[in-house]
Amino acid sequence: MDLSRRSFSGGTALAAPATGTHGTTAASARTPRPHQPSTPHLLEAEQLVGYLSLPTCPLANNTYKEPDQPNVVRWGSPGDASGWVNQSQCASFLTAVLKRTYRWATPRFFSTHFGLASPFARDYRAAFADRAIPHFERVTRVVDLRPGDLIAIDYRNDQDTNTGHVVMVRSVKGVYRAPTRTLNFTGETQYAVEVVDCTSEPHGVYGVGNYFRYPDNRIFNATAATDGAGYGHMMFYASNETGEFSRYRWSVNTSSTGTYATSDRPVSAARVTS
Repeated sequence: MDLSRRSFSGGTALAAPATGTHGTTAASARTPRPHQPSTPHLLEAEQLVGYLSLPTCPLANNTYKEPDQPNVVRWGSPGDASGWVNQSQCASFLTAVLKRTYRWATPRFFSTHFGLASPFARDYRAAFADRAIPHFERVTRVVDLRPGDLIAIDYRNDQDTNTGHVVMVRSVKGVYRAPTRTLNFTGETQYAVEVVDCTSEPHGVYGVGNYFRYPDNRIFNATAATDGAGYGHMMFYASNETGEFSRYRWSVNTSSTGTYATSDRPVSAARVTS
């Protein structure tokens, strides 16, 4: 089965029924709400990823940038895949998408409300968690996530650029119960979330576990993958008591040693309201 970028670049997915790996239906209180139509910034991101994923677009047009490289995110001309370019990191990719979509999303806006004209993941996370920001509404419960929402993670490290990760929700696939017992936590519910992001490390290992149900279009086969902007799946956990984020895993086949509680790596989400 070849889940190449040529075969995994369709439009926004509809929400799947909230079932676990054994086909059991989750309690209605834990079922994600019906998804709304795609938001303008998600459509812009999907259009860009769609062109970057075409066979006629050079692989060199879509890369995860090094710290000393400039951010370049370019929407080209319809019908000419060679003019579409992404050279960015997770946060700068999403900032570029917002700037492309909304008039208010200017360098001055981001400097005022996020501290930098091009914020890092750590800055997005802190802003979503700590203060009210025009054009954004905080989303605290995993079950309330909708297409277009942003999820930011703070790695709590001392690095200047790789401060965490930030993604855009493409769809919530529903409740997921891992076949490996150590990946299920008492008092928590796990959700499979399809995301749009830019990363140096695609989400998952080809062919391992339930990878084919929750793939990444940057992984072509067992021996070939690329970085840059694309679609993948992350696993987010919610507290059964509050519904709030409790931990996350990078992919469906990430082990328990790569599963992080929000006490170690805080997670915050927000919805773009206009």
